[in-house]
Amino acid sequence: MDNPIPIFPLNLVLFPNTDLPLHIFEDRYKQMVEYCTNYTEPVGIILIKDGNEVGNYATPYNIGTFGHITSASHNTDGTIEIIIRGQEKFKIEELLYDKPYLSARVEEITHVFNAPDVSSLEEVQHTIKNLNKVIDESYGGWASSYFTESDPQSLIYQGIDLVLQNLSVPNNIKQNLLESESFERQAKLLLPILNESIKLFEAETNKNNPYPGFSKN
Repeated sequence: MDNPIPIFPLNLVLFPNTDLPLHIFEDRYKQMVEYCTNYTEPVGIILIKDGNEVGNYATPYNIGTFGHITSASHNTDGTIEIIIRGQEKFKIEELLYDKPYLSARVEEITHVFNAPDVSSLEEVQHTIKNLNKVIDESYGGWASSYFTESDPQSLIYQGIDLVLQNLSVPNNIKQNLLESESFERQAKLLLPILNESIKLFEAETNKNNPYPGFSKN
């Protein structure tokens, strides 16, 4: 991209195709929101590598996600509630410090997964179905079947979204998932998280509904 975009360093990782609600209270980020909404510009959401969300410029990682503000509502105290939708990934080419908020020249990351091994794709699909099943069971629910994506990248994001909705994952692992550029690498990182999630939900279900043993009747 020729024009710099605002950069919003946060202590979180935004993935494509996911929504992020944010409460905006710092003046510099209020200005950023106004700029992005007035000119329909994206904001770069990126994990902080060094520094803090509040105060001086933080040092971000090099890979982040374009965020598009889909809604913004102003509160009576001057703060703003926004929802950001993750889109494509980007790489920082040059950080700029000429505004109250950080900005950068960035390059959009566009790549298409090579067709993965069928067995690898099916393993991820099977594990996502199992996780959905045990999550339902933990809440007393049940379904005869569970949908999984067939497109490799969409499947990975489906698994990531499922995990993020139900569990806490360290930011460094999320960043590694975001930066990985092959299905095999992302699957290698994601599968242990999915399997550990299955164990946690199974343990929770067993704790809440212990097997009583055989009935005498």
